[in-house]
Order: sequence, then structure tokens, then C-alpha cells
Amino acid sequence: MEALLRVAQLRVQGKPDQALTQVAEELRTAAPGKRALLMLQGLYAAQEADDTGVAHGYAAELADLAPGLPSLQPYLAPQGAA
Repeated sequence: MEALLRVAQLRVQGKPDQALTQVAEELRTAAPGKRALLMLQGLYAAQEADDTGVAHGYAAELADLAPGLPSLQPYLAPQGAA
């Protein structure tokens, strides 16, 4: 939970790039139950950093766990749809 708070804090401080770095570091050793929450924070940080490539990556991984999650839909929609 501490890792999630650090990432959220960086996002609130307007430091999405640092938040993305923190997420990547935390994912290396995160327990399975925390991975999805970290990836979701990574998705949000990537959106805030305008890094669509990273956002797509997190969305694709999260789609395996929760395909109906509204935050993922812009990244999972077929090309040309919107």
C-alpha cells in the first residue's frame, strides 16, 4: 500500500514521469495482488504524461484482468472507432 501512496503522491504533485518510474520499479517486486493497482496508477500517470505508448501497454496488461474497466476503453477500442 505504501508504494501506491508514493505513486499517487507523485501524481498529485504533478510529477507523472516520476510516478511512472516509481511504478516500473515497484512492479519488479510487487505481489500479484498489488500489480493490478500499480498498473492502474501507471496508466493514469501515463495519461497525465501524455505517453500513449506506455498507457497502451498498461491498458493491454490490465485488460487481461478486468476488460470492462472504463479507464481502459480508450486504449482497447478498435482503430477508427470512438
